Amino acid sequence: MLEDLQLPKRNTPCRIRTIKTELNDKDAVILEQAVMNPEWPYKTLSNELYKRGTKVSDAAIKHHREKRCSCWKD
Repeated sequence: MLEDLQLPKRNTPCRIRTIKTELNDKDAVILEQAVMNPEWPYKTLSNELYKRGTKVSDAAIKHHREKRCSCWKD
């Protein structure tokens, strides 16, 4: 009865992943490239995205770029 009992995978939300699911494919690729581009300062990218109607913190961008969010964990 309990043979398949195991801890559930913890899937904490990543703001970048959430935003990408709301965008079309082309914009999702552009966002991912910008987020992973070290030439973009975190705060500058956050401000530019906000100007375009996308609210995301510089901390969320930093976590995603440093692969410390749930996107990079199994």
